[in-house]
Amino acid sequence: MEMTEVGLKISFEYLSGNDILFGMIKQIADRYGIRGYLERKDDTVNIIVSAPLEKLQEFSKELGSSLPYSIFMSDASTEVVEGFTVEYFQGFKINTDRNILPQNLSTCPNCLKELFDENSRRFYFPFISCSYCGGHYSYLYQYPFKRENTVFKFFHICEDCRRETEDKNSFRFDYPLTGCHNCTTPIYLKKGENERYGFDSEKTAGAVNTAVGVLKKGNLLKTYTFNGTVVLSLPTDENIQKIRQHFSIKRRPLTLLFTGIDPVKSHLVLSEEEIKAIASQEKPVLYARPSEKLEIHSKLSPFSYVLAVLPYDPVLLMLSAYLREEGIQYLLIHPVEDEFHMQVAEFELGADLPVLNRQKPAKIILLDKYRIIEEGEMGILPNIIRSKPTGNLSIAGDYAVLDLGEGEYLIDRKEKILYQIEDFVDSVNTVYILEDRWEDIKVPYSSKKGFLDYQGALYSVVAEHRKLDQPFVGIYLSTTSDNTVIAVKSHTKPLYPVIKVAPIRVYPDIKQTVSWVVRQISESSEAGEKLVKNIKSKFPHLIEDVEFSDTYRTVNGIIPVFNVVSYLLELFLHDVEEYPDEPYQYLRDRALTFQGKKGVRIDYLLEESGMQFFLNWRKIVQSVLSYRLAEADVDMIAYSVIEGFADWVISETSLISSKLKIQNTVTAGNMLADPVLGGKLINAFSKSGKLLINRKLPVDRQNIAFGGIFIQEE
Repeated sequence: MEMTEVGLKISFEYLSGNDILFGMIKQIADRYGIRGYLERKDDTVNIIVSAPLEKLQEFSKELGSSLPYSIFMSDASTEVVEGFTVEYFQGFKINTDRNILPQNLSTCPNCLKELFDENSRRFYFPFISCSYCGGHYSYLYQYPFKRENTVFKFFHICEDCRRETEDKNSFRFDYPLTGCHNCTTPIYLKKGENERYGFDSEKTAGAVNTAVGVLKKGNLLKTYTFNGTVVLSLPTDENIQKIRQHFSIKRRPLTLLFTGIDPVKSHLVLSEEEIKAIASQEKPVLYARPSEKLEIHSKLSPFSYVLAVLPYDPVLLMLSAYLREEGIQYLLIHPVEDEFHMQVAEFELGADLPVLNRQKPAKIILLDKYRIIEEGEMGILPNIIRSKPTGNLSIAGDYAVLDLGEGEYLIDRKEKILYQIEDFVDSVNTVYILEDRWEDIKVPYSSKKGFLDYQGALYSVVAEHRKLDQPFVGIYLSTTSDNTVIAVKSHTKPLYPVIKVAPIRVYPDIKQTVSWVVRQISESSEAGEKLVKNIKSKFPHLIEDVEFSDTYRTVNGIIPVFNVVSYLLELFLHDVEEYPDEPYQYLRDRALTFQGKKGVRIDYLLEESGMQFFLNWRKIVQSVLSYRLAEADVDMIAYSVIEGFADWVISETSLISSKLKIQNTVTAGNMLADPVLGGKLINAFSKSGKLLINRKLPVDRQNIAFGGIFIQEE
């Protein structure tokens, strides 16, 4: 090494299975003549380079400005290193096998610069993308990710674009979806028979500017994005009502699209980590607390939070640029998923470029140092996760997971994997299917087995962390499941449930469920009977005598219990739930707004039946009714119910871990996104350093499919 050169090691955690960013790092290094290599060790990426100080500074500066930030990427650390091996310094090498996946990712810094550069060929090009961003998955018919396997096969690439795909220094080198105004369909603004096409930059800018005028006048605008059509509008009372009526959304929170990061900072109360998350390339929908400046938040959400997102698509970015100039800082945004919903607006900013695979945006919440992905697909699927080889296939709901060989697992939509499974593997060992439903598997397999959601969810966590061979105590808490479970995988036994919630009936009408629950309490003891009698006397409107339907489900979940509590506390004031866990969401929100330092005691007690332990929900509801009768503060009761449940879970889990001498605690399920419940669990178990939680996948749904691969024979 010459004396004038400096050696540097840059390291960061990278949890995504999509390695496309490694190519960008190499391109930047090659541009500045940087010598060195990139390596990936499990979830850590190391970049070790050598160059004169000035070149190294230029390399680091461009790396910082061009490399898109990801929710799966940690802040980088740097250190000066010495003692390089000579062979590494004949250029820059990527010393790892790469998985290049067609994910949907928001516009990267390089494409963003081109989009608004008047001297660029792609100035105001509505489908701008490159190897590192855009709707790759949206336009994909089938694997592999080649132009002929996408909707772009119908468009003839121009010579200028073709030259870019052949230039190794271009971000569009060998990129299948390369296009420009000259070789891709135009965007158009349409009302009835009147259409205005954007055949070039000037006409596209004109169409977008006119669309902004449509929005300013208070109209709803159907808008094309690479992730499907959305409806945009100013959040006026009239527009909110139109959207709720047309999409049959009575009370669900609506989402705000902010036109830039400054409006986000101005109208939302966010930490620095939350700001980084909402601005990341995955562009997740964030649960956010509104500032006092966001006066309309109560019209958008019945809760103390709002849902917020930043523009992720070139069309939304162009609209947002004009909207900011007009002083408009946010809009309503809602997906349009079928032909009926397309009738919501007269005006359309559209394109004749079909979106084949629409994805749900990720929803995330940050608790302590943990980023919880509650749900979503965009920027997450398809994915590759490395773990213990099995040769298995797993299917859960809409998702499937396949061992491609050597323990590399492809996670994707079920139809994508099953349609092409013969292209991936010749056969599989065992097919695991959630709840043992029927599926058409086109390759030979040795056996087929069913599994339960909590099993898949918990195994997914230990598989992510590569601790499949270690025992653990698992906690599964989900609003979408009939199972609330504390389970154990011991040193000698596969995963089995230790504690469930006692069976509870769930009727289509919440009043019937409440009436049945109260009857159970009244019949359980003399004290219960007296309490119910007093409650009915003091709150005659609260518990009505109803006729029970013959249609009901018997479940072992905590959500029906919390739903009943929410109704009895008169937090949920409606006769019918819009979605199954809606009453719980009101309870959760009121618990979060409680300002006191300490709650009251709610009875969380175990009962044994048939060699199985159950949480006695009757005692929980009985405690709530007692405090209700005593006219205790409702917010305090709500907080105490959720805090008490968290304390009970912590206590029982710790007791089981201690008795069985198990160190690892595994948590899964979307109730971890509850700041009171999830926050308390994370705080308690992370102190020991043995808390395991999904970091690469959402804590529900997709993780169930992944974990199903590793279910062991009972």
